[in-house]
Amino acid sequence: MKIPNLKFKIKKPPKKWLIFSAVSLASLILAAVCVIMFNASGRSLKSQQAAETWAGGSGVKYAQISVFAPSGGLDTGKIAGFRQKIIASVKDTMPKSVKNVYTDAYCAFGKTSVTGDHGSSDASVVAVGGNYFLFHPLDLVSGTYFSESDVMHDRVVLDETLAWKLFGGSNLTGMTVTIGGKPFVVAGVVKRESDKSDKTAYDGGAGLYMLYDAYNSLSAAPSGTTDTPSGTGTAAGSSSGNATGTGASSGTGTGTSSGTGTGKESTATAPIICYEVVMPSPVKAFASGLAQTELNADKSLEIVENSSRFTSGSIYKNVLRNYGKRTMHTNGIAFPYWENAARLTENRCGILLALRIIFLLCPAVFAVILIIKLYIYIKRKLKAEYLILKDRYEERTLFSHMKGSDDDG
Repeated sequence: MKIPNLKFKIKKPPKKWLIFSAVSLASLILAAVCVIMFNASGRSLKSQQAAETWAGGSGVKYAQISVFAPSGGLDTGKIAGFRQKIIASVKDTMPKSVKNVYTDAYCAFGKTSVTGDHGSSDASVVAVGGNYFLFHPLDLVSGTYFSESDVMHDRVVLDETLAWKLFGGSNLTGMTVTIGGKPFVVAGVVKRESDKSDKTAYDGGAGLYMLYDAYNSLSAAPSGTTDTPSGTGTAAGSSSGNATGTGASSGTGTGTSSGTGTGKESTATAPIICYEVVMPSPVKAFASGLAQTELNADKSLEIVENSSRFTSGSIYKNVLRNYGKRTMHTNGIAFPYWENAARLTENRCGILLALRIIFLLCPAVFAVILIIKLYIYIKRKLKAEYLILKDRYEERTLFSHMKGSDDDG
């Protein structure tokens, strides 16, 4: 018996299917555009790429962590302790070829008056410690950055706005400015970030960068946390400072007086608002988990893992799923402008992700309908062919039986 070929006659698709196809293709193109814009938005912020820069070609997986604190929530003592904890936690997992396990930076903010050749100007101050310019690689217009390893901590970096106000130009390397009655040398001049989010978030006006300890040495440094190293005062003289108690010429008392007593030297320090670190993260969330455990026992800090914040999963989790909570801040933390810029970018990425999902829904629904229709069509066609074959088989069987009966007769 010869089995006939199964032939499916292709009909011209109905007009509505052509419309669905065109809409689906357009939706796929728009979804692809959203993906490109999503990736470009995440890459536009230099302040979020320190882990990639630090890792280089080492092959070690690093994570960038940002810690934001209310006033008094962080100090150099906590940071020093955390540095030791990082080394202790990863020393057994690091390749011997990697010499520098981590890098970090911290900063405080303030206002001051600066004087140059052309006059004075108020300026926003970022007082920094550690490897700050790795995390915030502002474009240099002239000169260089300063470093904590400098022998003298009397160098500053001006932004272009302040440079033009004070000197009428930007090639200022080696020039001197006066801050709080003290001379400082201009190391370089930088240009502010040009991306849309940072330009929107920054509202500090003219600004400068200086080392944290240099800023604390100024009388203009705002009072934040206070370091009060205790000591024994044995010098002769009357009681002074903010000592309390009796400062007599003999006996025991509190203050700097003759005899033996406990004195306190009060040093106002600017409150550290932001701490940033790049450290090894051999497993997912290792770095952020260590920061939570060691620095945020009282849950007063805001800890962000920058390395993965612009992935689709993170944007869905942190922006789309928690959009309402995200807009509320009850912990008293004032974010620096670059974190506000990152959060603004996250919101944009959230919109792009939502649009991508919507655009993909149309071709997905169309594909499902098409598959179902195709399945039904093929099933009907196969059933029809099966019935034809069955009928032909029964006809042949009946014909064979009839022929056999005739032969017997």
